[in-house]
Amino acid sequence: MPPVTSRGEEVMVKRIAFLAVVAAAVCAVCLTAVQAAPVNATGKWNCQLTNGSNLMTGVVTFNQVGETVIGHAGNTTINGTMVSDTKMNAKWNGPKGAGWMTIYFGASGSSLQGDWGWNGRKANGSFVGKRIMSM
Repeated sequence: MPPVTSRGEEVMVKRIAFLAVVAAAVCAVCLTAVQAAPVNATGKWNCQLTNGSNLMTGVVTFNQVGETVIGHAGNTTINGTMVSDTKMNAKWNGPKGAGWMTIYFGASGSSLQGDWGWNGRKANGSFVGKRIMSM
């Protein structure tokens, strides 16, 4: 910075420095507020699930309390845990067997996608979904 030559210039430099600090603080607060909030899975979701060449559709209902998520899709129960703001690891159990699923929620909380498989096996299919109702 060039040397200050008068009292008026000194005051002006101090004001500019103060305003720069305030602007930086405001930017930091704004960036923190913009960061994505954790998704709450509670609600009804219209989902499409693939199993090889088969395509199945249905409604999944989730209820989330803290990190724990319990869901139902017909006679199938889903027990999951949110492991990050947008990722859930879950186990499912239904009339045709049991297995695992990994669900990734969109940052806006209005969509999901993931993979599923039978217990002890690699992924057998994938799914996508859109939230149709928050509860």
